[in-house]
Amino acid sequence: MAVAATIAAGASGATERAAIRSPDFTVRTVSGKSFRLSAQRGKVVVFDFLVPSCGECQVEAPLLDRAAQRFGTRGLRVLVLDVGQSPDRELVSFYYGQLGLRHVAVAADTRLRVARRYGVTLLGTTVIVGRDGSRLWQGTWFGHEKDLFRLIARALVT
Repeated sequence: MAVAATIAAGASGATERAAIRSPDFTVRTVSGKSFRLSAQRGKVVVFDFLVPSCGECQVEAPLLDRAAQRFGTRGLRVLVLDVGQSPDRELVSFYYGQLGLRHVAVAADTRLRVARRYGVTLLGTTVIVGRDGSRLWQGTWFGHEKDLFRLIARALVT
């Protein structure tokens, strides 16, 4: 049985429990493509709930991009779900322009549909979904790159 747990020091918000099937969702990315979670089966998916005005989010987004670059060939997909009210063109300008992200998909969750399905109440909440669609981890890692990478590496071998 797969177990979700806080794996690394500094990561919080997760509790040990039996694996939970991740609620499916579909979003349109700012590049106009459809991203459906269930279509990613066979890959590990990391998604994070951010907004441009959040200082911690501005730290986490580039680290998520580095994770996508580092682990992408091993089957990792990373999605930033922006929960602010900015139009797509502003999200493109911020995430791909100002922050220079190149390896993550960005989509707006302005109505908080996905955030509600996952019970998200804190910016910077990250969800890691395993290759089989189970939620392996959900919590916060507070911009600690080594904690994020450790969580992802563990998910990739599960």
